[in-house]
Amino acid sequence: MSAKVRKTKPAQPPAEVPIEWPRADPAELAKFDPASKICNMNCGPHKNDPRSRAERLFLCDDC
Repeated sequence: MSAKVRKTKPAQPPAEVPIEWPRADPAELAKFDPASKICNMNCGPHKNDPRSRAERLFLCDDC
């Protein structure tokens, strides 16, 4: 006798959740000098990231 092979449905990918970008306080960001921080992670902007390079550096805990 041949064994029955059970077909399984492929797993559904999770629903795409929009990224919520943290934003800096504009007054604090204005006081920040981007030259005072160096990026160690080689971070680049995401295509949907509305923040400037300075704002990303200001908020980054790794740099």
